[in-house]
Amino acid sequence: MKQIILFLICFAVSFSGCASRNLPSKGIGVGFTIKAQSSGYHPLDPLPIKIICEGELTNKRIMQSLPDETMRIAVGEKNSLGGISYGIAATGYEGNSYVVVLDYIKFNTIPFGVKMLSGGGTEVFNLMLPNYLKDPETLERIVPVYVGVGLRLTASLTVHQGSVDLGNLFALGFAAQAKQISGTLVVQTLGISGENISSIIPMPSDINASTIQNAILSLGSIKAKMYQSDTIITPRVVGIYNNLGGLSGNINNFISSLLKESQLLEIK
Repeated sequence: MKQIILFLICFAVSFSGCASRNLPSKGIGVGFTIKAQSSGYHPLDPLPIKIICEGELTNKRIMQSLPDETMRIAVGEKNSLGGISYGIAATGYEGNSYVVVLDYIKFNTIPFGVKMLSGGGTEVFNLMLPNYLKDPETLERIVPVYVGVGLRLTASLTVHQGSVDLGNLFALGFAAQAKQISGTLVVQTLGISGENISSIIPMPSDINASTIQNAILSLGSIKAKMYQSDTIITPRVVGIYNNLGGLSGNINNFISSLLKESQLLEIK
């Protein structure tokens, strides 16, 4: 119980504090993006990987192969064309729509080699090599790919009155109660499942103080069950660090490459 309470405090502090720092621009999305402004963390809908393991594959061995843990936040503004532009905006303004993604992930970082090709006068990273050791002299970038498991909280909202603090989870709840904003709140697991997990995940619903509180409680409960033997742990590609820049189609092509040839995770 103490671990759950500590996680909830850290979760809330991380959310409210991240947006006030000098963060780099970010690209976020639900498996894709239309326009990424600059480099930064880019959460993805979970993508499959291949696991290499000798002997019995257990949750303990999987977790030991994911040595790093972090919490990351990304904020995007929806445009009139249905796309999302991502940056360091911490304040939402009347008449605009936003997506706020907060991730907790336990992960390993795998390098992914990228080669640039030119076509029609535009340079695009449209050839992705699934192993950075293949023809290393031809590669322009090595993209960090985050493979692991975790939890994700996504708030999709529209501001109807005034302005709201997008970096403060509880401020969003108060704004919803005051009818300043409307939207949905979704809790998602990344590679974590099982009967003991499914019963905890809340159904998608409107943003308000109650749903935010329930979402935080469910995330803390799920995190406490990650190491239990009856929890199913299936590592996935959960995000990348977008150092490809904002060229059109880069992220889409990168995701297509990840789907064509899955990343490998070696379990020792």
